[in-house]
Amino acid sequence: MYSTSGATIRGDINIKIEEAAAMDKFFIAQQVLPMIGVEAKSGQYPKLTRKDTELLNAGSSVREPKGSYSRTNRAWTFDTYDCVDRGIEEPVDDTEAKDLGRFFPLEVAAGKWGLRSMMLDYEIRTSAAVLNTTNFGAATNSAVAYTEALIATLNFPKDILDAIERVNDNGSQANTIVMSSTVLNRIKRSTLLQNFIRGSRPSDITQNITAQQIQQAFADNGIEQCLVGRARYNGAKKGQAYSATNIWGTGYVWVGECKAGTAEDGGAGRTFVWNQEGGLFVTETYREENTRSNIVRVRQNTTEKIVDGTAGTLIALQWA
Repeated sequence: MYSTSGATIRGDINIKIEEAAAMDKFFIAQQVLPMIGVEAKSGQYPKLTRKDTELLNAGSSVREPKGSYSRTNRAWTFDTYDCVDRGIEEPVDDTEAKDLGRFFPLEVAAGKWGLRSMMLDYEIRTSAAVLNTTNFGAATNSAVAYTEALIATLNFPKDILDAIERVNDNGSQANTIVMSSTVLNRIKRSTLLQNFIRGSRPSDITQNITAQQIQQAFADNGIEQCLVGRARYNGAKKGQAYSATNIWGTGYVWVGECKAGTAEDGGAGRTFVWNQEGGLFVTETYREENTRSNIVRVRQNTTEKIVDGTAGTLIALQWA
């Protein structure tokens, strides 16, 4: 467990940070892998699979007098999680704090910037876990490549409906579509999606399709949310010119089940948060007298875990 003598958890900074973060619509990690609090830093839990536990097996039998019914012998495996302590610190020098205090509170700003760095890392790890063929199996190629040249024939509605059926085949109910803003910007101009949402009426002008309209178009198939990742991070090395890197990329669209609550409630994955460490993100300060600075720290003790790889599927976009 984390422990530093003299560190003070700063709720006053945390409140300001949370308000700023709530306004930032770029981040979707907490919706894709909802939080679940755990009492132990590391742990093991039983995993009931379709194969070993025969969760989707039929097989009842007709019993004759003095006979017996057919029986099944179920088995299960175990999986594990391990929360990891991560954080970032920034010294706030007394002189700089007083000087810049004429314009803004430097200590609060340092906390906000630290939280943003932590949220970017969290988003990157979540994207890496979700857009992952090891976790969700081989991606299925889109019916038509998602290229600008094929904008009139790329078939997003078919790709999504087929993906929903693949998840249904596994006994899960897909309720979420995840894509990057770059992908959204292309498909919203595609002819077949335009027609799918508005109906094939040639007299209609082109619609400005939104993520909410996409969700509503597939609501009868169980889709409750269409999450669009807009976050970028600096892909350049420190000291080099800024290079925008799209966290959610253009390689895949993910379709699957995202659920909050306990693991028994289903869903493809969770963000395991160790309850003993104070929450998903914790902001605190401590004094470093030899540098005449207050050290602002933002930290978390978590892990992003795909708990059910059958509850989601990937569409490979063949992007160009």
